[in-house]
Amino acid sequence: MRCVDYDPEKIKMPSQTDLLKQQLLEAENETERANLIESNSNVWAQIKPQLREIFHDKCWYTESPQQGTDVDVDHYRPKKRIAELCDRENPHPGYWWLAFSPENYRYSCIVANRRRRDLNTDVVGGKADHFPLWDESTRAWLPESDCSAEEPLLLDPCRAADVGFIVFKEDGEAMPRFGEDESKKAYSRADKSIEYYHLNHTDFVKSRIALRDKMKELIKVAKKAFQKLDSGDSFHVDIYEYAIANLRKMRRVDSLYSSFCISYLDRFKHENHLAGVFI
Repeated sequence: MRCVDYDPEKIKMPSQTDLLKQQLLEAENETERANLIESNSNVWAQIKPQLREIFHDKCWYTESPQQGTDVDVDHYRPKKRIAELCDRENPHPGYWWLAFSPENYRYSCIVANRRRRDLNTDVVGGKADHFPLWDESTRAWLPESDCSAEEPLLLDPCRAADVGFIVFKEDGEAMPRFGEDESKKAYSRADKSIEYYHLNHTDFVKSRIALRDKMKELIKVAKKAFQKLDSGDSFHVDIYEYAIANLRKMRRVDSLYSSFCISYLDRFKHENHLAGVFI
C-alpha cells in the first residue's frame, strides 16, 4: 500500500448527486434509502475513470494493475451495512449518508473489495461490508455524527501515516511493521488490513516475487558494471545506467507494487554501487 494523493473536491460528480444526497436525508426508512442507493449505482461507474487516473491505473489498496479488469468504487465506510454489527439486535445501517460523497470513495480491485477465497491457500479475504473500529463506542450512526472521532482498524491509502504500518518480507508477503508488543494498535490495524484487503492473495504474492527476482538480477548487473567503471569502458557505463534507472523506476509511485519494491530495495541503500537508486 502506498499513499494516494487524492483530493475529493476535484472529482466531477454527476449533476444529480446533490439531489440524491437530499433524497437520502428525506427518506422515511432504511428500505427506501437502500433502494435509492441501489437504483443510482451508475453514479460510481461514471466517476471510475477519474479515480483510475489518480493512482496510475492501480488499485489503491493493493497496487495491482487495473487495466482490462473489473474494478469497484469502494466505499471506505460501507454504505448499507456494517458486517461487524449485523448480528446485533439493532444493526448499524451503514454510512448511507456518505453513499454519494467522493471523500468516501476508494478505487479498488475486486480481490481487495469483494469476499474471495484464495484457491491456493484457502484464505478468505476482501473488505466487502467490513469496517472494524478500535473503539466501537466512537462509531458514527447518523449524518450529524463526527466520523473523524472514529479510529478505523482498516488502513486508509489516502492517509500518509497509515501506509507506513505495512512492510513486506522478501518472499512477497505483507506484514505489520510493528510487533504487537511494540504497538498493539499499529499491529492490529496492519494485521486487519492485510486480512481484509487480501494483500497476501497468491496472485499478488507471485507478482511481488517476480519483481523481487527482477530486482535481484538488476542489482547483480549493477554491481558487476560498477566494478568496471574505472576502466572507462562505455559499454559498462551504459549497462550500469540501465540497471540503476530500472531500479529507480520500480520505486516510482506509478510502478506496480512499488511499496514492495521500496521495502525490498531499502535493505541495500548503503551499498555504494546502488547509491543512484536512492537519490
